[in-house]
Amino acid sequence: MPAKRDVDGLYGLPREEFTSARNALVRELRQAGRKDDAEEVRALKKPSISAWAVNQLARSHPEEVARLVKAGHALRKSQRDMLAGKKGADVRAFSRAQHELTDELVGAAREILEDSGTRASSSVVQRISGTLRAASTDPAASEALRNGRLADDVESVGFGPLLHVAPQRKAPSKPTRDRTRKRAAAERMRKREALSRARKEAATARQVADAAERQARRAREEAEAAEKRVASLER
Repeated sequence: MPAKRDVDGLYGLPREEFTSARNALVRELRQAGRKDDAEEVRALKKPSISAWAVNQLARSHPEEVARLVKAGHALRKSQRDMLAGKKGADVRAFSRAQHELTDELVGAAREILEDSGTRASSSVVQRISGTLRAASTDPAASEALRNGRLADDVESVGFGPLLHVAPQRKAPSKPTRDRTRKRAAAERMRKREALSRARKEAATARQVADAAERQARRAREEAEAAEKRVASLER
């Protein structure tokens, strides 16, 4: 297996440097005759923006991430106990602790993204929040979370739907409203991105047009100068 520090180093790099560093490590391993290790490293996927931010949280806020994982595991056990009919399963308390820690880490993730020059859009923030909650309750994903080696977002599985059990009041239409708000937010984001692309394309087209106009003006001036020289020689 490739050295743990090498793989950890890849996922700790700025996201834009991941691919080149991974490829360099693959070449190094191949030159050392470690073809199997090289293939494992070559298969490593560049993390998504949200997964990258979560990986950096594991490095910059390891204690908070560890507490989140502990709270997530306690929540999962409490949910199992509740379904098994055991007494003392305080799902609401563990769920509240998980949410508070998640909100704290999401705030730190925003700062990480902004410091790296990446805009913390609402969709990215939602994916970070969802990954933190889901990974903290899943044994396999929580290990990758604590090690800072996530390549993709983590979605709730198994007991995921129970993470919000025991609400204070019934609100059967809330999931629908949440989905509607999320779709509306995603649509607004797509429109803003389309507007940004259109503005960039317009600016590029204007630059091309201005350059063409300058070239045409120089060509006309050169033609006029040539015509004057011809006239002068004819005289």
